Amino acid sequence: MTQSPQPEGRGGHTLFAFEDKLYSYGGWNSETQYNNIIVFDLNTCEWTDPDIYNDVSRWNHSAVMVEAIPTWKYFIFGGESSNFNEGQARTFGSYVNSTCYLDIGTMNWTEIKPEGSVIPVPREYAACSYDTQNSRLVIFGGWNNGWLNDLYTLAVNKIVGPSYAITDIDPPLGQLTGGVPINIKGQGFKDQSIKIYFTVGRVPTDTPNKNTLDVAGVFVSETEITAITPNFEMFGPKECTVQLSILGNELTTTYVYYTYFLNTRALKSLAFGPGILKDQAIGEPVEFVIQARNDEG
Repeated sequence: MTQSPQPEGRGGHTLFAFEDKLYSYGGWNSETQYNNIIVFDLNTCEWTDPDIYNDVSRWNHSAVMVEAIPTWKYFIFGGESSNFNEGQARTFGSYVNSTCYLDIGTMNWTEIKPEGSVIPVPREYAACSYDTQNSRLVIFGGWNNGWLNDLYTLAVNKIVGPSYAITDIDPPLGQLTGGVPINIKGQGFKDQSIKIYFTVGRVPTDTPNKNTLDVAGVFVSETEITAITPNFEMFGPKECTVQLSILGNELTTTYVYYTYFLNTRALKSLAFGPGILKDQAIGEPVEFVIQARNDEG
């Protein structure tokens, strides 16, 4: 039996389990409303309050946990929300139709801003599920002074990403003319058509564009891919963002950086030291220094 303090009783909250912990979010009671996460450790049977807060208190909302690489996402939609002052009588809150998610890796909340003009009417008690084939949330029905029987979907592919991720690249820099062997680490790689994308700048892209070059990747294992860097002379010596796709599916939402530098030019480079003198002692070590230079000197 737990020896830690018991959390205050509440209703309208949602629960999800991850690894060996049970998480509770939101809810309300006759005295207050909640916008935090509380955690029950299934091994120690103890409650903790890790100070993970959402901007809005809510209850009777819909929620679904979604497997994503590299970290799972916990989506919530709708519900009721209000901020009652201390001592103020509790009444019904206002129905809401906003959506946000908790990144299980960082334990940070992020509100989702819908890109289209079609938004569900505010509601509570809606059914919520995740369509893995199309990477979207599916919202059905709910209550708003009457039961609803409509259905909405919200694409979250840019948040969840594909079933594979890129986490590291080695080496992280190379010559402008390309041709450098690189080793890419990540998760969920498959021995299928792999493309590695190099996009100018430090901002990842949803789709390849005019500032993107791609090369074929070679599958090594579920966590490793090799490739040869493309010639980047058309863009110049710049930093770029590296992502990948498998079987022509979506680009990874994770990414790494790669830096192109100017090639060394033999005609611009210098060598000096006793090792370049004509007369040398046979069989004796001697030193000299090469100062490599590029077109900028």
